[in-house]
Amino acid sequence: MGKLFVAWKKTFKNANGDIFHKYYACPKTTITIPTNVLAKRIAASSALTPGDVLSCLSSLSYEIQETLTLGDNVKVDGIGTFGVGITSEGVDDPKDLNPKMVKATKVTFKADRELTKTIKIMSFSHFPKFSNAIVNKKKK
Repeated sequence: MGKLFVAWKKTFKNANGDIFHKYYACPKTTITIPTNVLAKRIAASSALTPGDVLSCLSSLSYEIQETLTLGDNVKVDGIGTFGVGITSEGVDDPKDLNPKMVKATKVTFKADRELTKTIKIMSFSHFPKFSNAIVNKKKK
């Protein structure tokens, strides 16, 4: 089926002050595969048991956290490289920048080339709109 998307409206103003709208594709995720299901899928295509795979994935998660905390990056072949994004206050002189001013902002991820090539050929579908008869609303 490929990746689902919906249309997302963004409002703009041109130089004359006129308002206009553009629509962009916005990804829609219907399912997130949990770790235990991922472990079962990997076990089905390997000689490992689901428990072995789950243990390995848990260890991978722990090791990525530990390695990033130590200031290093983690490269997982076929997936990509994890790192830490940082920021600080702006200073006029680099000598004024000290470690107390630096903060971690996010985990960064750079996808492996093979992974990037794979997703570039995926297909896309409109997310279906459901009629009010199909959607269950909570009763008050």
